[in-house]
Amino acid sequence: MQTERISADNRLPDAAHIAAWAAILCGADGAEERLGDCVGEREIPAGLRRRLGPLGRMGVACGLGVAPQGDADIVFCSRHGDVSLAHQLLCELIAGEPMSPAGFSMSVHNTVPGVLDLARKARIGHTAIAACAQTLSAGLAEAWLRLTARPHLDVVLIYAEMPLPDFYERFMDGDLGGTALALRLSAARGEGAFLSLLLEEGGPSPSAPPVLDAPSAEFLARELVARLRGRIAPAEMCWRSQGIRWSFGSVANAAS
Repeated sequence: MQTERISADNRLPDAAHIAAWAAILCGADGAEERLGDCVGEREIPAGLRRRLGPLGRMGVACGLGVAPQGDADIVFCSRHGDVSLAHQLLCELIAGEPMSPAGFSMSVHNTVPGVLDLARKARIGHTAIAACAQTLSAGLAEAWLRLTARPHLDVVLIYAEMPLPDFYERFMDGDLGGTALALRLSAARGEGAFLSLLLEEGGPSPSAPPVLDAPSAEFLARELVARLRGRIAPAEMCWRSQGIRWSFGSVANAAS
């Protein structure tokens, strides 16, 4: 396993600019809305596409949209992963039926970035993160640190989540339907939207927008998508998660 240290010589970036984004939002009726640079499922190689479930296809389609080539690091985050497939495999195991090797390989938490690396023939590597309700914020923190360690290399953050099966209904704490979001983050300055962070050492300035306290990953993902597509104004948004205050904004807003 490779590890990286961030030395004192590494300068924290002022912001992580969103060079590209893609999203898939599923409604209660199962209808999908594809946004940003999301590719169609036919863009996923057929041999890989047939093995993926709904969560995997959503995550890979968004990832390929913002990183079609192997020129960006991958940080994948999902609170539950493909829990529907895992539950199916457990039921087969209890029933004494043979477990599908292909199904098992697709049920692991890092399936999405693994398949994405195969599809784009990349050997850069990836990281998979799960952090309960703060999964998306934890993924952003990992992506930020990777940009700090290697500012010359973009980082693609992919978040994907599907509703839990009925068997796990008692563990649900807010079902917003299926959601997938991919952000291509760059340390280089650019136009459009950006993310920045500030360690919680004092309160925000009086002119700052209200700060959301530890929003859930599902809610946060959809709020970011709404701002990226221009459905919500003002575009600036702040939230706090595990001692870090995050800010989402745009170059135009910062200039004004």
